[in-house]
Amino acid sequence: MSIEFSFSVHINLNTFFSSVIFFFRQHHTFFHFFKISLWDIIVIIWGVGIIIHLYKYWNQYQKDKWFIYNIGINVSHMEKYSSILNSVCNRYHLDNVFQIYEILGISSPMIFSMHKPIILLPIENEYSVEELTFIFRHEVGHFRNHHLLYQLFIQLFFTIYWWNPFNKHIEKRLNVLLETSIDHSFLSSKQETSEYLTCLLKVKKSALTLNTSHIPKSLTLSMSNFQETSLEKRFQLLTNSHKHNKLLSFALCIGCTGIFIFSYYFTLKGDALPTELASDECFILTSNNAYAIRNDNGSFDIYLYGEYLETTNSLEEYGTFPIYDSKEELTH
Repeated sequence: MSIEFSFSVHINLNTFFSSVIFFFRQHHTFFHFFKISLWDIIVIIWGVGIIIHLYKYWNQYQKDKWFIYNIGINVSHMEKYSSILNSVCNRYHLDNVFQIYEILGISSPMIFSMHKPIILLPIENEYSVEELTFIFRHEVGHFRNHHLLYQLFIQLFFTIYWWNPFNKHIEKRLNVLLETSIDHSFLSSKQETSEYLTCLLKVKKSALTLNTSHIPKSLTLSMSNFQETSLEKRFQLLTNSHKHNKLLSFALCIGCTGIFIFSYYFTLKGDALPTELASDECFILTSNNAYAIRNDNGSFDIYLYGEYLETTNSLEEYGTFPIYDSKEELTH
């Protein structure tokens, strides 16, 4: 969708780029009544792709939910889990709306869904109380900071721009950003940071040894959803962390917003003749080819080459040509 503001500046494209745009936007007639351009075909394919990717994402979400509820084991009421989760929720001043499922086929803890959040744990895990505390703080932190909502918006963006070859790379980078933002909540002391890093390392090692026959792919954030290089960066950020510079973040946001708005300052304009002029349908009314007949109500009937053209209330914008009071006066 192109948006043009009153302050926009036009940049005229050269003949080559104008010809390329014309090639895509030129309409062709099929079956004597159906008109379509190459650009219309591209838009149709784009729209169909969006619908297909929306269906695939929704279908994947339903499959993941079925898999969790039918294959997983609800362990929400087990004391070793419920007491720790209640403590974590109290820490963040949240109601405990979470369910906990142990499930076969996943490699690390993760959180699933926004409406009824479920914390997923590998079946028969051997996490200690301290490790479970870190795990629950991590997953509840995702929910508290609306990261699953962010991920939904990201997936909608990828669904709309499904043809972008860099989507997978962008998704991995964004997931790392979401994970590292949670990591910063474990910096209250060096001991806490050290214990959290140890927990991360154990989760990652366990993920490498477990058989991952099924990993939910929709609306999930996994604690080990990163590569070794990303893990190293997370360790560096945690061990060499500095206080978050809010002023710098604010300046970056303002800068990015400014660049986005400034992009609308320029509008690209093609170099081409109007369709009417290019097809000889454009004409100029002169005293040699046109005249007007004044009607009783003050309006004027305009004729071109002796054929009726239109009726108007004023001739100010039509140039100079003869004006008659009747057709009889014209014949004389």
